[in-house]
Amino acid sequence: MFEYERSLPLGFKEFSIIRKDGYTVRDVSYLSPLGGEVPAYLVIPNKEGQSFPAVIFLHPGQGNRATFLSEAEDLASKGIISLLIDAPSMRKAPPQDLSQEQELTLIVEGVVNIQGYIQTVVDLRRGIDLLSSFEYVDSERLVYVGHSLGATWGGVLAGVDKRMKAYVLMAGFSSVSKWHKTSEHPLAVLIRNMLSGEQFNKFITELEPLDAVHYIKKAAPASLFFQFSRNDEFISKDQAKTYYTVASSPKEVAWYETDHLFTACDTAYRERMQWITGQLGLDSYNPIQPVRKKE
Repeated sequence: MFEYERSLPLGFKEFSIIRKDGYTVRDVSYLSPLGGEVPAYLVIPNKEGQSFPAVIFLHPGQGNRATFLSEAEDLASKGIISLLIDAPSMRKAPPQDLSQEQELTLIVEGVVNIQGYIQTVVDLRRGIDLLSSFEYVDSERLVYVGHSLGATWGGVLAGVDKRMKAYVLMAGFSSVSKWHKTSEHPLAVLIRNMLSGEQFNKFITELEPLDAVHYIKKAAPASLFFQFSRNDEFISKDQAKTYYTVASSPKEVAWYETDHLFTACDTAYRERMQWITGQLGLDSYNPIQPVRKKE
């Protein structure tokens, strides 16, 4: 499902450059093997004559490629390149002046778009291709960071692509199909109510093979760092524990007193940044002793 023709042209384009103190933020795009262009930000340290490690970011469903931009800028100060992409669901502006019923229909259509989920993983793989094509990127030192949507499909990526050294997965679903079948969250209820029984069963049948639980157990030798919220309105403790339990080692998990979006959770941010720099073997790594389980 997640294979594509690697020999296709990358179609890399650069639209603008914002120069900041010590790095540049570039508005770019590359071609998706499944159609269209992938909008992205490329954040590059202003240093010459060396190859840099790199991080690929994918935002939560409530965000976009700008969600992790400040984090990418902090990483640039440590000599790390970042590629931040928009998921397929964020690439088309919704029509204006829709009725409430039309808005709800649009939401449901987006959620049940199986092809969009497959394209998300393929476009991430193509992002790895893009980074590896740059002579200033050290393709042996690549890390992935995903939140919610990004953590769910990042878990799938970890099982189908062996080029990443490490993964940070924040508040992801181990089984998004199970959530759709059992959750009483208003969004899950809305989708079940708006689809016929036949439509819902078809959706679940197509979605179940994409559940991260089937892939995360194949992530080795990549290292995994799971971050979960104790007050998450989407990710149940059962989903979180399953994700961590079935994952291959080496792996770590940490829990935080925050919400699904990790609002104002400086501890999670600090631990994530330090874990990334540690995985990349940077001199700036300052070990910490968080309360977490390690295997």
